[in-house]
Amino acid sequence: MTRIDRDEARKREAEESLARVRRDSESLFEGSVRAGTRGKAEGGAPPQDDPIEVLGTKIGRTAGILFAIGLVIYLVWTYL
Repeated sequence: MTRIDRDEARKREAEESLARVRRDSESLFEGSVRAGTRGKAEGGAPPQDDPIEVLGTKIGRTAGILFAIGLVIYLVWTYL
């Protein structure tokens, strides 16, 4: 087997591996995305007439901001 043949075999093997990874990762991530968006045909903002959705959105955003601020404070306190 010549050097060119070995290089071609390695290239073919690498391309097959990459194709397999793309195929497997697409299935994994697409399934997660579909499960997360189930019931939301168009996506986007929650309906304004549903008070539970609006309250949940406000709570989630507030909790996210507080978590981010706490994380920044912790990292500054720990590493600076």
